[in-house]
Amino acid sequence: MTGTEGTHGARRTDHLFQPDLTESLNEAYAWVTRIEVPQFVGILRRMREEHRGAMAMRALHAFALRRPVGELVELVHHFDRRDAVMLMATAALSRPVGEAAELAVMQQEAESGSEPATITASIVHDVACQRTAFDVAVFVRVLEQRQSALAKRTVKVFAGAGSGRTNLDKALLHTALRDEGCHREADRLLGLTLRAIADGPPGAAGAGEDGEEIADLAGAFQHLSPAGRVLERWVEERLAASDATEVERTKRLVARLIARRGTGHDALAEHIGRTTQPRHLVKLCAILAKDEASPAKCALVRHHAAGYKSVQELAVLVASWQRVPVLTRTTRDLLADIVAGPSASGFAPRPLEELRQLDEWLPLEDAAPECSRLLRHAAAVRVEGRSGADLVTLLGRVERSRDRTRAALEAGRRLAVAVMEPDADRDGFVDCLRALHEARLSVAVRAACRELSDPSSPGATVDAELVADVAGRLHRAGLDNVAWTLLERFLENEQLVTRTDVVEVVGQVLELPLPDAELLLRATVGRWSDVGHRDDTVAALRAAGRSEAAEWVVKSLR
Repeated sequence: MTGTEGTHGARRTDHLFQPDLTESLNEAYAWVTRIEVPQFVGILRRMREEHRGAMAMRALHAFALRRPVGELVELVHHFDRRDAVMLMATAALSRPVGEAAELAVMQQEAESGSEPATITASIVHDVACQRTAFDVAVFVRVLEQRQSALAKRTVKVFAGAGSGRTNLDKALLHTALRDEGCHREADRLLGLTLRAIADGPPGAAGAGEDGEEIADLAGAFQHLSPAGRVLERWVEERLAASDATEVERTKRLVARLIARRGTGHDALAEHIGRTTQPRHLVKLCAILAKDEASPAKCALVRHHAAGYKSVQELAVLVASWQRVPVLTRTTRDLLADIVAGPSASGFAPRPLEELRQLDEWLPLEDAAPECSRLLRHAAAVRVEGRSGADLVTLLGRVERSRDRTRAALEAGRRLAVAVMEPDADRDGFVDCLRALHEARLSVAVRAACRELSDPSSPGATVDAELVADVAGRLHRAGLDNVAWTLLERFLENEQLVTRTDVVEVVGQVLELPLPDAELLLRATVGRWSDVGHRDDTVAALRAAGRSEAAEWVVKSLR
């Protein structure tokens, strides 16, 4: 029987090419298991000559699935080289993965005396490039026990740039290999993948237009095994190597991985920042800033590094950072991060005693004098989480008068910006102003009042209720002059203040035992140059039942 002769044979042949793959396994195709190979080869040839090439492919497919693995290896030499490759590829991709591994082992043994072993190479290539990561892991496990060279070749093909595998695929295979107990091949896969990224230009190693695939390697490991710290452990081992070339190569690789990561949490950047020695970290950040053109990622690593607990390590970091030209201009930012304290501490800044110790360590680590000056300024203007007494102490450490004045101005402005936030501690704000006032740091107090009454931040708007409430708190704290200054600065700004704002503030002011409330209104609203605005405000005061205040404003015109 040929499988093509007669009506019954034609029906069987037609059935062979139905789209459903499972059709190739039913009794309609049993003839491929009984036919002699030379006869089968002749049928394939006739099909192609009669323009039934797809039919020939389906027949070959059925042969690959229904004949025993051992027979395929024994009979494959009867086929044309191209048919042989297709036959074995079909078996390797469509049969159970254990049989695919057996096929590779037996074909390797059959081709052991020939060079090159093209069919074995084809089997390995097709499995590595087209089967699922878990299938490939099982394939490697079986081969590792019987033909370790084939297992190694499979991993190499999978990791290669020509495999079409994404870095997510490679992270999946790494996870699957370790689950199968193939730790050596898992390590080999990771090394090959990372080496391709390190050696290739930006955008290589399977990356898309925006480098998403390179970024996905770190992201994929973070997603698949957040507690496994796969990349983190690998980097730690390489940075501790005695080979200087390997260490430098690792730094560049890590910089590239971090630079190509997207936004959001970056576990690798956090780990590197918190655990890497200052000398390595500074070089890595320099690569990020210069070679990778990724200042944002450099800032991210720097932010985590600033959380070091060891004051001496911080001093080494600052001194080394300032000496690198591409990083020098961001030394101020590094010190600001250090002053802010570890991110895990929330809003608690670094303790004053640690800052004092850091200031002492800087010259001992050969840091430029500029570093100490910048540290003191950064500490003095970081007002979040500080008491008034802390601010006075920190401003007192700023040695040069001109620098202290600049720091006081900035500290006052930041205090005002902080109290404008929802649910801000207004009593804490007043306590800070009182401490600064008593320490004769009036420049900071005036700066706070100016910012509160006329915000300089882009998009910020004046809050009449806040101004009135803070003024009342200042008055009750015994800071009458400061309360007066705040209200005066607010009310005299006719370009910013609306009539509703004036009514809001006046309502609060008149509730205070402020002896010169009349003088305040006459000296501010009463002197507005915009007559229409002033008259509208007077009308609004009267409508709100503040006729006395309205008369004070009018009286200033007489």
